[in-house]
Amino acid sequence: MPPPDAPATPGGHRAIRGARRIAAGAVLGALVALLAIGVPTGKAALLAIGPSVAPTPSAQSLRAPVHTCLTWQLPDAADATAVNCSQPHLFEVTGTLDLRDFDAQAAFPDPARWQQLVAQRCTQPTTQALADHFDPFGRFTVGAIKPSEAGWARGDRTLRCGVQAAGRTGTLFATTGNAQAQDQSDVHPPGTCLGNDGKAVGDPVDCAIPHAIEIVGVVDLKGAFAKGFPDEAAQDRVLNTECARLAKDFAGGPAVVGNKGLTLFWGTLRMESWQAGSTRADCRLGAFLPDRSGFAPVTGSVKGPVQVGKQPAPAAARNPGPAPVAAPPATQVDTPAPPPP
Repeated sequence: MPPPDAPATPGGHRAIRGARRIAAGAVLGALVALLAIGVPTGKAALLAIGPSVAPTPSAQSLRAPVHTCLTWQLPDAADATAVNCSQPHLFEVTGTLDLRDFDAQAAFPDPARWQQLVAQRCTQPTTQALADHFDPFGRFTVGAIKPSEAGWARGDRTLRCGVQAAGRTGTLFATTGNAQAQDQSDVHPPGTCLGNDGKAVGDPVDCAIPHAIEIVGVVDLKGAFAKGFPDEAAQDRVLNTECARLAKDFAGGPAVVGNKGLTLFWGTLRMESWQAGSTRADCRLGAFLPDRSGFAPVTGSVKGPVQVGKQPAPAAARNPGPAPVAAPPATQVDTPAPPPP
């Protein structure tokens, strides 16, 4: 059974299409056939619901124009304030809606219903606010700040739609810059490790503790495909070469990855991502459980001693609210030279 991958962006998370791997020996430069492991790496179906906001004067100030950026420190976002989008923030407003079809007697929606409401009501305004440059498989998810249950009972029906970088555990990661103006590729700085969430992938963790994936490099495919979106096979040909090179350089030698029981793999981009301006993919190291049902816990960076576990890791604890430290942007990018004509 192919191992499931889960979100992995600053939240951990999301959607590069078919994750691919090559056998450890391919890191030595051998030409081997790539094997699809059918690992969906997208968070597209995981609609992060923003925290409940208490009905206070500060909450009223959140009726903010589109592209207003908000940040907060409290788990319930009661201290939410507007900041310049060039500063670290947790949420960019894409629309404010009144749920007028829920009358005064309507019950407070349960979590599943809130997810449905966000998907139905916030997706279109978000796409429009980002001028159709929203990458549904990128680093941002469609989210919302919903009324608190107490506020709902008093008649608050305001749903504030927006985009945010949300991890699998519910953690929100600070970002900088307007979402529409940046590459939304779901990539991470080389040296980032993404934790285990059972057999799947979780949020960024210290590489010294058990993790599922270590990022060894980032490749910008637009250098090789200036004429437009490349199909999956074309992406694989470039990523095969570039990721093998980056893994060798990162690990300190051509045989290091294989000798430590790790496998090199990557993900390919979807058409929707490319059209939104996302052109980067990261190169990843990991190890699979003996029955290949998911990712094994790996302790230590490939740059040093590595231990590969044989039992699945426990599920990651859910931790809704702001991350204590903002994740760094993935700015180190190796752009491959265009292939020969």
